[in-house]
Amino acid sequence: AQAIWGSSLWLRAGPWVPTPEGRYSVKMSAQGLPAHILALFTPRPPPQHLPPQVQKLPVKLSGCAEFTDYFSAEKPPEREPWESPLERKARRHSEKVQAHRDVLQKLMDKYDPHKDPNAAGDPFKTLFVARISYDTTEKKLKREFEVFGSIKKVRMIYDQKGKPRGYAFIEYEHERDLKNAYKQGDGKKIDGRRVMVDVERGRTVEGWMPRRLGGGRGPGRQGKPSKKKKKAAAAAEASKKEDRDREREKEKDRGAEGGDRPRDRERDRDRDRGREEKDKAPEEAPRKKEKESKEAKEALDEAPPPRKKDKEKEKDKEKEKDKEKEK
Repeated sequence: AQAIWGSSLWLRAGPWVPTPEGRYSVKMSAQGLPAHILALFTPRPPPQHLPPQVQKLPVKLSGCAEFTDYFSAEKPPEREPWESPLERKARRHSEKVQAHRDVLQKLMDKYDPHKDPNAAGDPFKTLFVARISYDTTEKKLKREFEVFGSIKKVRMIYDQKGKPRGYAFIEYEHERDLKNAYKQGDGKKIDGRRVMVDVERGRTVEGWMPRRLGGGRGPGRQGKPSKKKKKAAAAAEASKKEDRDREREKEKDRGAEGGDRPRDRERDRDRDRGREEKDKAPEEAPRKKEKESKEAKEALDEAPPPRKKDKEKEKDKEKEKDKEKEK
């Protein structure tokens, strides 16, 4: 038996056979293996011979000096700046804001409450009432505010379509009635809504502007929060709840480990207080009786003397009782 060099197998070798590559290997038929296994050891076919690749010549580059006659002698136009989507959005927003400010400025220049034909009466006796229910009428409003003084005129404000705007002006006959209504009428509930009162500021305060022109008092109407803010608020609330649950669990664990020590202390204190009160009770009992007897005597002394009619009624009642006993 001959050993095949470079292999870990010891086979019954036959004669050496040259391969196409010039190396030598053992003849496979001499191994004594079946045909379906010998097929696994058959050599692969030689690779296909391909013709060599033809190399192309590089493209020759020519200069551009010959085309200078076709160039224009004028200066090139200025390059238009590129605008990103965010910059475009910000620019449009600023343009809208500026246009709105221009419109407001025109309306503010025209605004003059002293020349308003609908604004009549004494402004220092006029009360402004806001947040009125749309179902409230002038009669109902007058009935509610007549409590503070005599009213001269009530004027509800309506839009061009005849719908109420939710505020009104009440003119009193006396200035003291206006002050009384201003102090006590704020927060009064009318038709399920709490109204807000204020003095008329259009003709009494210099430079005053209504809410539609960017003035007024207090914060205006706030729009609905965006979805991102809602999600952030919900996440913050969820984290707070988780922290509370953790703290409660920790407190429960502490109570389980240390027992009900604070409760025991409170019980001991209550017991001590009860004992002290019991000890003091017999000492204070005669004092309480003396106080009660003195109070009863004082009440009898202060009570008015009985009238004659009361005495006669008592005598009649005693006579009736005696007759019933005899029967």
